[in-house]
Formats: sequence, structure tokens, C-alpha cells
Amino acid sequence: MRKISAALSIICLTIGTIPLTAQSNRVIIDFGDDSGLYADDGDCDDPRFEGRKMGAGLLTDNIGRDASDCRALFMQGRVTLSPLFAPLTDPADINYGDDDGEYANDSECDDIRFTRPDASEVLYMADDIGHDATDCRTAVEAGLSQWQGNSIRMEQQYMFEEEMSE
Repeated sequence: MRKISAALSIICLTIGTIPLTAQSNRVIIDFGDDSGLYADDGDCDDPRFEGRKMGAGLLTDNIGRDASDCRALFMQGRVTLSPLFAPLTDPADINYGDDDGEYANDSECDDIRFTRPDASEVLYMADDIGHDATDCRTAVEAGLSQWQGNSIRMEQQYMFEEEMSE
């Protein structure tokens, strides 16, 4: 029975349906697709991940858009899912991060992991992920924002690619 279980684990890992994290907890990750500008370049360009093989200058546009690179590097243990995007079992478990962002404490939640009424007008920066804790916590507690950190299609309309092509 142990050999069958091991074989099934290897099959699941090979096709990438149930990857294992470094902590050996089973986590289902939707890696998305390869529609990003830097997909298939050998680096993971999705800011939900962290590690040695991350691309430089990460953009929030690449969330869920570099699947092949991120999946392969994740399976090799060269990138891990950032704790800031850890799946929640309870809303009280949200990791808001800190207030080290350029726009922290300006009374607006500037972290793409949270929705906001004017999301379509906001230019989200990868550097702000996890660095606007007080504003985001206040917005969530007031019912103005909600956690969307487990989604690969985050509520945002403004894309760098669109700006560059205009």
C-alpha cells in the first residue's frame, strides 16, 4: 500500500495538481496561464511567490500569468508561495504585513490582495504587497475592502501592458 501511495504522490507532483510546499503541507495552487510578458523565461515573475529564481521588477500584472516557470520552480523548491498569499481558513488569519510601503498610512488600502471600490482606477505596485497593513486592516474592518489574496484574477483593470501599448 505504501508503494501505491508513493507512486500516486509522484504522479500528482509530476502533473502539478497537488504540489507540496517546503513545509510539507498540501496546498492546491492555481498557477494560472502563460499569458504574461515574461512567461517562459526561466524565472518566476508572479509576485505571489518568492525565492532565488524570481524575476526582477515584478508587476502585479503577472499574478497568475507565468504558470510554467512558477510551477516548475515551485516543484523544484526554488520558489515558494509567499506567506502573504497563504490560503486562509479564517478571515482572522489575514497576514496584513507591515506599514513600510511608500503609500502606507494614507487612509487608502494600496495592497492588491484586498478589493476596494475604486480598484479599476488604482495602479497597484508589487512593492506595496504586504506594506500597507493599517490602511488595509481599517478598510476590511469597516467593510470597505475584502481579502482576495487567493485569487489569480485579482480585481484590477489598470494594466501596465495597456499603458505601454497606448
